[in-house]
Amino acid sequence: MRWTANMENIADAHARRAMNVPVTEPTPPYISIHIRHGDFSKQCEEFPVDQCFAPLSVIARRVSEVQEELRTRKGIDATHVIMTSDERDPEWWSDVRALGWTWVDYAAERTEEIYGKWHPVFLDAIIQSNGAGFVGTRGSTMSTLASRRVQTWHDGATRLVRWGWPGADDH
Repeated sequence: MRWTANMENIADAHARRAMNVPVTEPTPPYISIHIRHGDFSKQCEEFPVDQCFAPLSVIARRVSEVQEELRTRKGIDATHVIMTSDERDPEWWSDVRALGWTWVDYAAERTEEIYGKWHPVFLDAIIQSNGAGFVGTRGSTMSTLASRRVQTWHDGATRLVRWGWPGADDH
């Protein structure tokens, strides 16, 4: 399955605005991230959620690994990072911003109002799949699909973050 040209254009415009890329410049290579928390928190029975999910420091390490692989293997310097997540905690998003990463603000973009209820989900999937590299959540179907698309469509570097217990992704 491929995205329609129209959907690709809408997703690219959203990603470019999130990265503050002028219309006159090409879309730079970026790392896309998908971190699923929402309903996965139900699987955190043995540990508090803040210990069950991988911390942003672990995700940042995975992003660095992907960036290094892209530099080494393809000569690509992907400094832009776009986060997609169902996380609702404003402090978590503030910490994402502190890492220098960005995301599409669908409310500010009025995406649902303009395009319809399902467009933010589709646009996230397109943005994820168009990254030069991808970091996702192990066990998430959306992350698995995005990872495979980045690998096969763009010969990109990918990692899936382990979670479920403290230190699950330590290596």
